[in-house]
Amino acid sequence: MNPETEVIACPACKHLVRVPLDWLGTQVQCPECRALFRAPVRTGGTLAGAELLSRPEPAAGPKPAARPDLMLMLPAFGLLVCGVVGAVVNGYLLFLVLGDPAAGRQWAAKQTEAVRKMGLEADPGGTAEEKAAREAEAAEQLLGHFRWILPAALAASATVLAGGLAIVFRRNYRLAQVACVVATLNVAHLCCVPGAVAGLWGLLMLGSEEGRAHFRR
Repeated sequence: MNPETEVIACPACKHLVRVPLDWLGTQVQCPECRALFRAPVRTGGTLAGAELLSRPEPAAGPKPAARPDLMLMLPAFGLLVCGVVGAVVNGYLLFLVLGDPAAGRQWAAKQTEAVRKMGLEADPGGTAEEKAAREAEAAEQLLGHFRWILPAALAASATVLAGGLAIVFRRNYRLAQVACVVATLNVAHLCCVPGAVAGLWGLLMLGSEEGRAHFRR
């Protein structure tokens, strides 16, 4: 080491600065962070720590872009739309199944017929009476399943809607994540492809630093 200098750690950024011996005890500026500190003097063979006098003013950077918010608001809008539509559809079907049994059986019969036309279920066969009886039994079984499926789907739609609102109002980060997962898994409505897109997009954005910062503002 050059005997004419002392190596001193800047108290602001810890950058090592070579200070001439005749500068000890005077004000020195760090070349790295531009902070001002008083260089210590050697007392009894020991060099004390430097005294920080002032830190440099942070440079004024550009204003944060609105893009991260926009990239979150788009999936939030998708969650809101899917949540509202799912709540309306599932709420109506639940009312139909529980409030009007005759209309509920008619709707279940149409669903059973549609499944059969798609080739997902074999034709019951037999006489007209036997076929009608089997169709009525299948419709009743389907209706029994929907008595618990529809309330669950309605709750899932409400969760998706609440998650969209959470993103818009920057509240409840965890609820927004849960809503995106629900929408991605298509729990609210089994054919809701837009909900899956919005949910996956929202999850990706919420997992980013920009997405987390959205809820801290």
